[in-house]
Amino acid sequence: MTNKEFALWVYNAAKNVSDIDPLFVAAQAALESGWGKSGIGNNLFGITKGSSWNGPVELVLTTEYFSRPNISFKLPERVMSVSKVNERLYKYKVYRHFRVYNSLEDCLRDHLAILQKPHFSDAWPYRKDPIEFTKRLVDNVGGKYATATNYLPVMTSIINKISKYIE
Repeated sequence: MTNKEFALWVYNAAKNVSDIDPLFVAAQAALESGWGKSGIGNNLFGITKGSSWNGPVELVLTTEYFSRPNISFKLPERVMSVSKVNERLYKYKVYRHFRVYNSLEDCLRDHLAILQKPHFSDAWPYRKDPIEFTKRLVDNVGGKYATATNYLPVMTSIINKISKYIE
């Protein structure tokens, strides 16, 4: 599937399933899954298991960023390496459990449910504006969706690219 085909596939599904702008949903899916190349079991958003998930999971090596050097996980999840990025940020290579979904639509419904949680309530009013919604999800007010330091500029670039696909 080409990048354009992937973006349109997610965009069209999101129009029917999500209350969030489908452009944001498609861009986030593209970023998190490498345009569908690394989606784990229909999990296009890199959604980790968390404490409430009772469905199937897959253990995968990934990169995450945290504000301290001593984060640990419950086995079999584990830290493989930690490197200091700056005074307030550490880059981790970790094995994490990721949720596995039966379909794209199941993934989109779960993605919507996660972004409707109270710790993202400051961002929720902006869900129909893809770039402003992205800003609010990573602005350190309320919950923070992504740990990568360049999340906003990368998402903005992808949003702009996909907007050209849907014209």
